[in-house]
Amino acid sequence: MKGMFSPNGETIDARFEQSLAYNAARGEIHMDMQADDYTIYVCTDSHITRKTHRNLDYFVAQYRAAAAPKIALHLGDVIDAQKNFPCADSILHFAGQTIADTLFVTPGNHDIYFKQWPIYRDFFKSSVYWFDTRNGEKKLDLFICLDSAEGELGVKQMNWLRSLLDEKSKEGYRRIIVFSHTHLWKLDASQGHTSNMALEATYEFTSLLSQYGVEYYWCGHQHARQVVRFKGVTYMVLNATKDSESGQSYMIAHMGENVSYDYIDFPKE
Repeated sequence: MKGMFSPNGETIDARFEQSLAYNAARGEIHMDMQADDYTIYVCTDSHITRKTHRNLDYFVAQYRAAAAPKIALHLGDVIDAQKNFPCADSILHFAGQTIADTLFVTPGNHDIYFKQWPIYRDFFKSSVYWFDTRNGEKKLDLFICLDSAEGELGVKQMNWLRSLLDEKSKEGYRRIIVFSHTHLWKLDASQGHTSNMALEATYEFTSLLSQYGVEYYWCGHQHARQVVRFKGVTYMVLNATKDSESGQSYMIAHMGENVSYDYIDFPKE
């Protein structure tokens, strides 16, 4: 059961340190949307295998065909099990998260369990990072990606997040959005011990987001849509992208002075 109840590979602190080293070498990511309004395509939990990646391919195709300005997020569990990363041809086109990229990925538990972090890192480079959207010199929205693949954030990542929010909350962004994989309040016990973070960690994390005016936390993992408003922050769990599950969808967020959402069902086979 190693890998299910204890790390079988790099710990969250090790992944965090490697991610920040890559970020420092890469430089900051500022997405010039050339407009105040833009769209974000968001999916999660595609759980692809060698034979099942129809919905993920559909999501990426719809995103690519959409009118600019746009960006996209995948909220983790890209793959279902070991050795399936090479099957994600449609999403790996964006691997590396360089300044020219428009699709960003955060790791899920399926992505890094069983010593898969080096493989994930080879494809996506970093599991903890931030980027912002701009219209020329005008700052729009700040996005912070957190690594919650083990159901915890770790002391180093939490300290980094606290310092980053303290700095960036003063820079005049119209909103701050945090995205990751693990949700905070489970609907049922379907995800077992990985369902959510420990109570004390949840209290500290939610208090921190509220303190610095974070507007949204976007995540997946539960495979069931949920919206919770808590202490001024909207916590949104998205449906899955997994082929074998019925009633699943992805989200298109319309970003402007206000935010609105459309949920798009995947076509039936």
